[in-house]
Amino acid sequence: MSVSRAMTVVAGAALALAALATPGAALPSRHHTPRSVDAIWADPAARARAQQAGAPLFQKHCAQCHGADARGLAGHHTPDLTDDRWLFGGEDIDTFLIRASDIAFTIRHGIRSGDPRARNLAVMPALGVGHSLDPDEVAAVTEYVLKLSGQPFDATQIAAGRETFEGEGGCYDCHTVQGWGDAAIGSTDLTRPATYLYGHDRTAIAASITQGRAGVSPAFAGKLTPAEIRDLSIYVLARAKSRKYI
Repeated sequence: MSVSRAMTVVAGAALALAALATPGAALPSRHHTPRSVDAIWADPAARARAQQAGAPLFQKHCAQCHGADARGLAGHHTPDLTDDRWLFGGEDIDTFLIRASDIAFTIRHGIRSGDPRARNLAVMPALGVGHSLDPDEVAAVTEYVLKLSGQPFDATQIAAGRETFEGEGGCYDCHTVQGWGDAAIGSTDLTRPATYLYGHDRTAIAASITQGRAGVSPAFAGKLTPAEIRDLSIYVLARAKSRKYI
């Protein structure tokens, strides 16, 4: 090695050591821990950047079912993501607020998607035609659901319908005795007909009771990067009127 070459190497090493020894100098990091989606939500500037990044992701991956405006599409039986009603998630029992991480979990694993961690605690079972309820019981409980939803109903059917709802039909188990539903497992609030995904008139309600319902949302794990799932989750949460799930 030439003298000039050796001097250059020594000088470079000395400068590197001096930099490391300088008070306040940043040490090179071998590992970078990404911020959690909830931490990004809590930071207004980071949240705004994530929302901006999430908007085109929503249009590419979600709008075909939820609509470009995120208000749901009746033909796809998808929920309005901009209203104040949440289905699935909601594990923060201190604040009763949906978190960005709740939405990220749903996007990542889906709903009844086949993913081992998918949200699938409950489905609406088929109760009519060869199942637990006969046609008269289906008709009666349909009228009772109409009553719960604040729509016109046949008063002569209410006593029988309530008995079926709270008894043999087992409807109360997921929808509660009051009909409020359970956001944690995705059951419909029967007192809010605008949120029914399969229609809220007499015919649609009877069909749901008779045939059952089990909507599916795909799992995006492996299809979107963790950063994309994070940005998409924040975009969706920011579109909602309320984060309250109760």
